[in-house]
Amino acid sequence: FGKKLTWEAEIITDRPGELIAWRSLPGSEVDTAGSVQFLDPPFQGGTELRVTLKYDPPGGRLAETVAHVFGCGLEDELEADLRDFKRILEAGEIPTTAGQPRGGGA
Repeated sequence: FGKKLTWEAEIITDRPGELIAWRSLPGSEVDTAGSVQFLDPPFQGGTELRVTLKYDPPGGRLAETVAHVFGCGLEDELEADLRDFKRILEAGEIPTTAGQPRGGGA
């Protein structure tokens, strides 16, 4: 709901090209841990990412459920960030329609 949360984390596993795992440090606003695995997809080329995330949201699960209903929960944010990350890797930027003329009906 527009509130920014911050936390400090430490990397607990770092295997280049394979896995990065982290956990939050004591005293952080959010208790979290997670990992990103880099996998070879079943087709030629590219990389598949598998994200695992554990967190205890401020306000508990009820607050997270309400945030998700309004499209601003952590899962929603994570999905949007991963889509943007993919676009940056593939196109070098996040495509936008800003500055483009609007289509008009004749």
